[in-house]
Amino acid sequence: MGFILDEALKKADINTNSSGDNTLIDAQGVGTYIAVDFISFFPTTAVTVQFKSGSNSYGGPLPMDAKQTITWENSSRHQYGVITCGDNEALVMNLGGGVQVGGLVRYRIVNK
Repeated sequence: MGFILDEALKKADINTNSSGDNTLIDAQGVGTYIAVDFISFFPTTAVTVQFKSGSNSYGGPLPMDAKQTITWENSSRHQYGVITCGDNEALVMNLGGGVQVGGLVRYRIVNK
């Protein structure tokens, strides 16, 4: 039998066109963290995307071409998901330019 994730799955839309930091999911309070189980997004024109946990970079920058889709899915059902924010930190998408980016995030709020 596989690992069971107890937290309820939530959804957030990605719909931004602002250069710089764009909060996708707000921090959820001390003693909790965000675990992203699915994320899919695409820019309308070329742009560099950098994910952040709060103000800290999460992974490296992603230079993307116009209409290039990226999808990450937690198919292994890892308890920390494909992106894990720190305690009481927001999930942030930083855009290197003012480009329309659309998509969605499925995530859980996990108590530490």
